[in-house]
Amino acid sequence: MRDAVQAVEEAFRQLAEGQVQMPPRQIMTAPERSGWIAVMPAYIRKTKALATKVVTVYTRNPSLQLPTTIATIILNDPETGRLLAVMDGGYLTAVRTGAVGGVAAKYLARSDAQTVGIFGAGIQARAQLEALCEVRHIKDASVYDLVPGAAEKYAEAMSTKLGIKVSAAETSRDAVKGRDVIITASTAKTPVFKGRWLEPGTHITGVGSHIASTREIDTETLKRSKFVVDLREAAEKEYGELLIPLHEKSVTPSIIYGELGEIVSGQKNGRTNPQEITLFKSGGLAIQDTATARLVYDKAVETGIGVNIDLQ
Repeated sequence: MRDAVQAVEEAFRQLAEGQVQMPPRQIMTAPERSGWIAVMPAYIRKTKALATKVVTVYTRNPSLQLPTTIATIILNDPETGRLLAVMDGGYLTAVRTGAVGGVAAKYLARSDAQTVGIFGAGIQARAQLEALCEVRHIKDASVYDLVPGAAEKYAEAMSTKLGIKVSAAETSRDAVKGRDVIITASTAKTPVFKGRWLEPGTHITGVGSHIASTREIDTETLKRSKFVVDLREAAEKEYGELLIPLHEKSVTPSIIYGELGEIVSGQKNGRTNPQEITLFKSGGLAIQDTATARLVYDKAVETGIGVNIDLQ
């Protein structure tokens, strides 16, 4: 995760510096199967990373004992275009999503942040906490999930893995009260907490919802926060956290303070005072997958991991 955070941070820096080609992701749906499909290509010049991810999100999959999110990544050599690798993208998607949350917290969370509240107890929520612990000295985490037993299972696993106190929250309010960082990584279609609960100095990272009709974070939170997105173009097209209040005419597009790449590259300031409430919303960008896939490939070649396949 530490390496992934660094790779994703560099990808966002290059994005802000104009060193990236990243067409908007192409999206299809299979409504009869509650399915969402996206194709996400990107080329990061300085990193020499060229990849395409095909990802599906099928919300009925858990009932079939399958992951909700399934992905495959194709990595190419940017010098010649030849195929370098095909790799599973399910776990990698969780890692790169965790990594972008870690990058955002590095620049937007208070430097003395020690406590975190988490909504959702799946693989995304696990990656988010792991990445947060790479950039802040987290001592105490509280997780809330509507699925019976999920929060308790998460707490046991993550406290053992990270060596910190992790407990299950009884209510959504308990997951927010007294927390320096709030992470939303759920499958909720409506806000999971109330903006009026937030205390000064809180940082929020939202990664669960990724379509225009759903959101985990309410309008009041947007209005109280310095609002940063991964990519403005994507936010104005796909993110329900912005589009729903825009449709209600309760906010304007100017509520977006800036993009994460602008902050990473120093074009804009991150957190400027301890009392500021900051909010980072990510729907996921292809540069995260591309940067992380190149990292995985280089490490696999270095250590001799993987299976060589002749396609000719």
